[in-house]
Amino acid sequence: MTSRAWGLLTVEASDLQFGGNLGYEDVLGEKYLWNNTVANGKAVQPGDLVLLRGKKLALGIAWVDEITTGPGKKVQQRCPQCRSTAIKPRKSAKYSSVPFRCSESPCGASFRDPVVEVLDVTIYEADYGRTWRPFDRPVLISRIKPFFLNNSGQQSIRPMNLDGLRAELGTESGLGPTWWKADAGLRPAIPGGHKLILQKARIGQQEFRQALLARYGSRCAISGPQPEESLEAAHLYRYADTPHHDLAGGLLLRRDLHALMDRGLLAIDPATWTVKVAPRLHCYKELAVLHGQALSISPADRPNVSYLAVHHDLAIETW
Repeated sequence: MTSRAWGLLTVEASDLQFGGNLGYEDVLGEKYLWNNTVANGKAVQPGDLVLLRGKKLALGIAWVDEITTGPGKKVQQRCPQCRSTAIKPRKSAKYSSVPFRCSESPCGASFRDPVVEVLDVTIYEADYGRTWRPFDRPVLISRIKPFFLNNSGQQSIRPMNLDGLRAELGTESGLGPTWWKADAGLRPAIPGGHKLILQKARIGQQEFRQALLARYGSRCAISGPQPEESLEAAHLYRYADTPHHDLAGGLLLRRDLHALMDRGLLAIDPATWTVKVAPRLHCYKELAVLHGQALSISPADRPNVSYLAVHHDLAIETW
């Protein structure tokens, strides 16, 4: 069977143009979910290439290993006047009493509460994590726009030109001739049982990382220049409590240092902008030498001091 290519849209719920259809939360780098009402949804097959995209950036690329299906629910919102799903949430505070507007002509109604419907649907889950390659450097949608095979920009699943993508992105993020084989040049994944489970996941993490790379370059804030592949986007605040990506609250950290910082074993002193390492880690020479070291970023690029202060205080009280 000939492989095809698809551009899969994954965006924050607040960024969706229309508020009528509430989607499912993907796990970027692992799986993508949709239902049987989505255009082109039934055409996506195992062995196809998928390019994950936001509104402005392409986030990464992979080959689909398998597609699991199961029963699910679709929450749909409609205009109470004309019953259209073409409703848009208003972001301005002055519309707090009527936060929705119908964009269906000639309706144009403003209203507080949409009509909510819950429909029985078939959910599709594409597993692509085995061959996932994120784009470490920003790839603008404008760059890949010529390879879309239709002009339906609002479609979540858009067909793309596989050969064109291969020619344009052939060397991005370490991609090479072997990866571009239909199974990424890898042996098929070990077969096993799978169950479709819906869960919450962070959205926008890859775009957050790309924005930090654009700001800081390929540099860990603690250990200095590092390969892009080893760097992760670290939140200096609890993302679970504040589920948005604030660039002033983020740093690029080497993967192992990110893990230590998340566990409160490493902190940055906001008074001196130096690194602190938990005493019990001083027996590790490579970590001990980091204690007291100045942050490896310029003063102009320092993150919000209040984020660091909260993290610092929470960390050191357990040392």
